[in-house]
Amino acid sequence: MKILKKRNLYQLTFMSAIFPVNCFVYEKSDCLMVFDMGMKGFVNEIKKLEEQTGKSVSTLLLTHAHGDHVNGVPKFREVFPKVKIGISARDKKLLAGDFSLLETEAPGKIKGGVPKAEVPVDFTFEPGEEIAGLKVIAAPGHTPGSVAFLNEDSVMIAGDAFQLWGGIAVAGIVRPLFPFPAFGTWDATTALESARKLVKLEPKLLAVGHGDLLENPTADMHTAIRTAERKLQLEENH
Repeated sequence: MKILKKRNLYQLTFMSAIFPVNCFVYEKSDCLMVFDMGMKGFVNEIKKLEEQTGKSVSTLLLTHAHGDHVNGVPKFREVFPKVKIGISARDKKLLAGDFSLLETEAPGKIKGGVPKAEVPVDFTFEPGEEIAGLKVIAAPGHTPGSVAFLNEDSVMIAGDAFQLWGGIAVAGIVRPLFPFPAFGTWDATTALESARKLVKLEPKLLAVGHGDLLENPTADMHTAIRTAERKLQLEENH
């Protein structure tokens, strides 16, 4: 397990040369907030952070429903039975086995693995809400209910709206060194629209599901957006 810290955000990475997976812990003045729980191995490390900081975990927030972001939730519930777990109302449907698309959503097929076993969730949220001072931002594309979170210090936790491992990319754009986020993306055009919206928020630190924390990421985000625009335009022309 690899642990990095920048500002008040810890990144826990399950070390795999093929498929590195991140979990994040945001240290507030009075508690710890956790984001994504793709591996049960994260749970013991979070327990250690409670001991080191003297602060208790208050909430677990999930950026989307794919297994590499939620597989560890049952173990988390065992160790932290009183901590509330939340996901977007839209992606809660995926956890319930409903993969149908709404009339307002792009046609296609929802991709990526979602656990068949029950994933405990205590509450749902909608984009535009605030949770303990964090803004919930709609970031559909990778999944229909994907979201990002932005705190008061402009730290953005964006799930798989972008990837950083194998080179920065918008969801849906294949990076040969790490193509898996693209393979699991439902609609690349929707993902591009979300990326454009996220970069306008000018985050000072970007945290994503795959890859290390990125300081002052807006220039790199713009580069990834331009690459996505070119590739999608080429696909449309063919």
